[in-house]
Amino acid sequence: METLLELERMKLEKEGRLAWLTFTREAALNAMDNDATFEINRMALALLEDSDVRVVVIRGRGRAFSTGIDLKEYAAHKIDMTYHERWEEALRRFETMEKVVIAGMHGYCLGGALQLALACDIRVSTADCQIGLPAVKESLIPGLSTWRLPKYIGWGRAKKMTLGGGNITGEEALRIGLVDHIVAADDFQGQLHGVARDYLAACSTGARMSKLMLSGAFATDYDSALKAYFTLQKRAQYSPDAREAAAAYLSGRKPEWQ
Repeated sequence: METLLELERMKLEKEGRLAWLTFTREAALNAMDNDATFEINRMALALLEDSDVRVVVIRGRGRAFSTGIDLKEYAAHKIDMTYHERWEEALRRFETMEKVVIAGMHGYCLGGALQLALACDIRVSTADCQIGLPAVKESLIPGLSTWRLPKYIGWGRAKKMTLGGGNITGEEALRIGLVDHIVAADDFQGQLHGVARDYLAACSTGARMSKLMLSGAFATDYDSALKAYFTLQKRAQYSPDAREAAAAYLSGRKPEWQ
């Protein structure tokens, strides 16, 4: 695996067309301090500039995906509004990039970590992962999870999770549509890799253009969506991947996306 960028709190590696963004601040359960908001933006920009990467997996080293905002810095009054601005900027980059982005959730996925997972396309979790938005307990708003979460689990459930500040398990998250895949805790990394490879196998230009359409589904009126669809469909249908799909179909083999 090739290392593309290694910073103090996270590392970006590349395995062919699959990229791995790993949080490495394991002693702090991958809590996100001020410097982490700069680092995650650098990672997102590096991914945006790499035209070869098709699928990105975001994961955490150690006992947790992440526990979100660094409460030690917050309690010491070291976090101001620029923290939230940088954080939301990074999440939007992952949400809108022309790559399939997968969140690997284990141990704890709290606060900003869940905000990040919601900005990803696919969420993979262990059954016992603790998932929640405890921001209200610190008199904070849990970012734009207030905008994203209702789209996945409905208005009522989103209010319950946000206003109560409690946790649910990965198993419950799967049941209500917050998580897409459950994998075994004792082989989390291996099974996460398997899920990523499955999405990579399906990640044609059509799949990436479909992501862009889906990401704007709740924020776009019909006429705007139709216009965007025709533009993106043209890119998909006349892409090298479409030609490869036709050739693969005629020869009875699996396509190899470019």
